[in-house]
Amino acid sequence: MTSTKSPGTDACDAQERRISMFVFPEPHQVRPVRRAVKEILSHWEMAHLTDDAELLTTELLTNAIRHTDSEHPIRVTIALDQRWLSIGIRDRSTSAPRVHRAITCEEGGRGLLLVESVARSWACRFHRDGTKTVSCRLSL
Repeated sequence: MTSTKSPGTDACDAQERRISMFVFPEPHQVRPVRRAVKEILSHWEMAHLTDDAELLTTELLTNAIRHTDSEHPIRVTIALDQRWLSIGIRDRSTSAPRVHRAITCEEGGRGLLLVESVARSWACRFHRDGTKTVSCRLSL
């Protein structure tokens, strides 16, 4: 599922919890990440957010896998503070995600529509190192 490093905890203050996982950009990686999100939220006693968090993680991670090269791992970060559960996907794609209005017969193209309808907000941020993070938040 993950790179040679197992999921680790980033440094954060006592009011926030943050876990990052590194996964290879391969479709079969999505299921283990969903399972990890479920376990993390259960451990944090936030199981009521599991269905939405799994859906959002799946959509954002699937987009990253489709639009990035296969040489660099993708970083998945789940963070919890007093108001939000945040999900961030950081990859090396240089293209910004955009909402696509898929026609009825298209199989794909609705991921960000789902993210918009479930998440409180979502955003894309480009970093100086050539990576970008697409993130979303769920209200607690």
